Amino acid sequence: MQIRTRLTLQFTLLVSGILLISFVAIYYFSYINTKEDFYDRLRSKAEGTASLLLKVKEIDNELLRIIDGTNRDQIFNDNMIIFDEENRVIYSNITPPSKPAISMSNFWLDEIRKAGEIRYSDGDYEVVGLYYRYPYNRSVVLFAGQDLYGKANLANLRTVLLIIFLAVTAVVALAGWFFAQRALAPITRVMNELEGILPQNLGVRLKTSNSKDEIGRLTATFNKLLDRIENAFQVQKTFVANVSHELKNPLTKINSQLEVVLLKDREPETYRQTVSSVLEDIKDLSLLSDSLLELAKVSDDRRDLLTERVRIDDLLLDLRTKMLNMQNEYSVGIDFGDLPEDDSWLELQGNTELLKTAFLNLMDNGCKFSPDHSVQVRLDTAKEHIKVEVADHGEGIPESDRPQIFHPFFRSNKTAGVKGYGIGLSLTERIVRLHGGTITLKTGPDGTVFTVVFKRG
Repeated sequence: MQIRTRLTLQFTLLVSGILLISFVAIYYFSYINTKEDFYDRLRSKAEGTASLLLKVKEIDNELLRIIDGTNRDQIFNDNMIIFDEENRVIYSNITPPSKPAISMSNFWLDEIRKAGEIRYSDGDYEVVGLYYRYPYNRSVVLFAGQDLYGKANLANLRTVLLIIFLAVTAVVALAGWFFAQRALAPITRVMNELEGILPQNLGVRLKTSNSKDEIGRLTATFNKLLDRIENAFQVQKTFVANVSHELKNPLTKINSQLEVVLLKDREPETYRQTVSSVLEDIKDLSLLSDSLLELAKVSDDRRDLLTERVRIDDLLLDLRTKMLNMQNEYSVGIDFGDLPEDDSWLELQGNTELLKTAFLNLMDNGCKFSPDHSVQVRLDTAKEHIKVEVADHGEGIPESDRPQIFHPFFRSNKTAGVKGYGIGLSLTERIVRLHGGTITLKTGPDGTVFTVVFKRG
């Protein structure tokens, strides 16, 4: 079911329900009022007739029937019967051979004497029973009649209310359909605009008519999503172009060397040198492939990789040993400062291998770009965070290169002569972000400091 249809149906049901409850209440109170009014009329006439018969000696049954017949009160098919204390009929306006339209019994007469007055329905008749006490006479009066006018009025009221209910429901449904269309028009416009946005024109943005309402905020959210999608497409294009370039260079080099060596017969030493050079290029390709796989594996939604409790101080010590084994000329200094008494402050929920990769990249870059091939690592721990600083003594990073330093395959002009692919810092930044941390840099002529902060909780 479409939203427009559902909104119209809900709106119509709501208004119709309120209207139905109101009309039922109107009819119910009208019915109660009509019935009470008719009972009051029955009682008034019963009292008047009984008073004439029992108080005025000159009034007998025949005269009372004549007087009763001249009464213009709109009570149809009225039946009045008066009983004495022995339950004998002393007056009745029903002329033989007609029979009373209401049922009578000694039980009801006794009930009237006990209660003084009762009201009840007997078929189509409404009945009032009254008990009169006089100094020398007591009697029970039963008076019944049909309220044809009241029933006719209630029937007319039912018809009018039903017609109004159906008419208003129809009008509400049409109005709801119209207003639902107007309310959903901005959404329809957004849908039509979104359908026109293709990968070829990701720069197009949705028009925002009113940024303060829900549709405006939805449009703004879509525009932000389109910004991220456009950026992702751009990064993907750049990534593919860079990967193609990085793969093409060693492959071209390998192909050229092999073609040259096959042009003519060579000395065995030449073949050995060529094979050694090709093997070196193959190792570079393998290293690049491993780096790309690591980069693809690490993303923000891979929280399932963080299954270990890692001690940062032990991890940094292991990495220093590994660095020294990799390059003898490298120097890594570590300053642990004041170690906390609580060892849990040194622990982090994460993945040991990924964290080693991240800090190894920072240390390796620091040593690689420092003239003295040295790097200084400082650890600072607290209950709220773990902070690691990696500082080198290089020439610093140009300001124009800083916004792109964590982009894959980005390499500054200053580092063009140093072997690498520009993947290390990008991989490090993703690993830190996966562990809920942040990485920032501070650079100047005296060197660059990378600061990694992992917050707890």
